[in-house]
Amino acid sequence: MEIDSFKFGKDILWISIFQIFYAFSGLITLPVLTKNYGAELYGLWAIILATVGLFTPILTLHLGTALIRYFSNDHDKNSISQAFSNILFTIIIIMVSVLILAIYYKYSISNFIFDSSIYSNYVPITFLWAGSTAIFSYLISYLRSQEKVKEISIIQLLWSFFKILMIIFISILDFSFYSLILSQIVVDILFSILVLLYIKKEIKIIIPNFKKMKQYLKFSIPQIPTGILLWLINSIDRYFISFFLGLTETGIYSASYSLGSMISLFYAPISFVIFPVISKFWEQNDKNNVKKYLENSLNMFLFLSIPASVGLFVLSKQVLNLLTTAEFIADSSLILMICLGTIFLGIYEINFYIILLDEKTQWMPFIILSSALINIVLNFILIPYIGIIGAALSTVVSYLLLALIVTVWSWKKINNKPDFKFISKVIISSIIMGIFISMFVNESILRITLLILSGAAIYFMSIILLRTFSYKEMKTFIKILKKLITQITSIK
Repeated sequence: MEIDSFKFGKDILWISIFQIFYAFSGLITLPVLTKNYGAELYGLWAIILATVGLFTPILTLHLGTALIRYFSNDHDKNSISQAFSNILFTIIIIMVSVLILAIYYKYSISNFIFDSSIYSNYVPITFLWAGSTAIFSYLISYLRSQEKVKEISIIQLLWSFFKILMIIFISILDFSFYSLILSQIVVDILFSILVLLYIKKEIKIIIPNFKKMKQYLKFSIPQIPTGILLWLINSIDRYFISFFLGLTETGIYSASYSLGSMISLFYAPISFVIFPVISKFWEQNDKNNVKKYLENSLNMFLFLSIPASVGLFVLSKQVLNLLTTAEFIADSSLILMICLGTIFLGIYEINFYIILLDEKTQWMPFIILSSALINIVLNFILIPYIGIIGAALSTVVSYLLLALIVTVWSWKKINNKPDFKFISKVIISSIIMGIFISMFVNESILRITLLILSGAAIYFMSIILLRTFSYKEMKTFIKILKKLITQITSIK
């Protein structure tokens, strides 16, 4: 287990490098976009991003997940080549078909998603962006199935860097908003070509025969409504805000959401790495190791995300003031609720893999549907009365329900129980840290940086004093950390 734990930790570290950069890239692009395009166009940007987020997994039919599920333990290059080619050509056919429909019905679609036909020219390019992202995402899924985590991290890091560079370049030079979106598509296409060339060194791209597609689709198709419904929970609030309050309020909400959702960088690397690992153990009928990986992953996520949420709550106004303009400053409670919702989403994202391993994907649409319906109803009721706070509250309740369902499922299937004693100590330590930070809040960049570092020190001291980790756990953690540092410093 020690070797596996070390590799697991190393893989998470590699993906974390990208995720941290990606999270902070949002903080870089946030002031660039808000200060150069204003709240209305930033609201349009948020709606387009949400639409791309919806259609990207639809265009892939979630077949990338099938590739990971069935080929993480397969070493037959011929079978992998055939499956990879079958799925790739299927995605391309779907992408082209949807793009044609988007061009033909652009005015109707514009009225539906933007609540105005004046943005109809953005409809085709929005769906083209979804298509380019879908292909890139699928190619990354292949690398993920082969556990090429280091390569994935490097590719995504460069991909994200060039996307940011294009946003900064186009915004500063005062190019059109249309050019801004087009630049993101160009980066997707270029990197998709590079990744495909890399993949061709290992497997062949062959003429599709679509064999075994029925098996893959049986596994993946139930995830399509699941993906749509999960997107509804995550993004429908922007549409409700635009409808009831206007694009300006959508921009304000999206700015706070960009900051609060940074908590996702703590679960995203874990969720990304853990699925291929536990898939292997599951195929070997080693459910004990599946349980250990899920328990340790959840504790790791909560250990980092809870104090980060408290810190963001205390410093939210100061950070938003530095990154945006006064127009985008919202109440701190909005950030707290967004962080809380993201924590519940993280619990879901880590534990829901037990449903995939158990091949019970047919139940996922019903699980997500119950949460999505609650989200829609609450958005419809709360936003007209309490504004964007109502949107955040709706998201918290929806993600809480999802977290509870998958936690109970995991508990019953492999006896994976939350460690409430551990969680309570983390919460207490986070509150102590938050009280300390709140006493010295200042809008100076230097003071905020020092407060973050001091708060982290207070948190870790509290964790040690409360004996949150056993001596054995601390010893194992330090041993793995030393090996990780040795490997990183030895990289040439």
